[in-house]
Amino acid sequence: MDATTEFAVHTGDRCTAMEVASAALRRTGHQVESTGGTLTATTGNRVLTILLGALVHPSREFRRYELSTTVTGTSTTITLRHAGHGTAVSGGGIGADRRQSAWRQVNATLERALRSAGVLVARTEHRPF
Repeated sequence: MDATTEFAVHTGDRCTAMEVASAALRRTGHQVESTGGTLTATTGNRVLTILLGALVHPSREFRRYELSTTVTGTSTTITLRHAGHGTAVSGGGIGADRRQSAWRQVNATLERALRSAGVLVARTEHRPF
């Protein structure tokens, strides 16, 4: 499974980029909390996902993502990563497929939103070894 995705954005637009990302995640049903330069997006029910695994309807599966910004010189990177790995084994193969599908959907949603806002420079995915 992909571990992180980095979105390079124009440094002058980093606040706008985070607002765009937050709005896009909210539109897809995530609850978004902001703490400093980090957004935490959560959806689903953690207890049901832990107890029932793959039997939980996909729309109610617990997922949690974190977006953070890193500024180095003239470039800004927004990093999307999984947060809350406690349910990583819930649901076996079916759960893993659903998490991978949800990960791809969140990545695509963020990329579309950042691109349409005109703040995206590039996107890079990092896979675990």
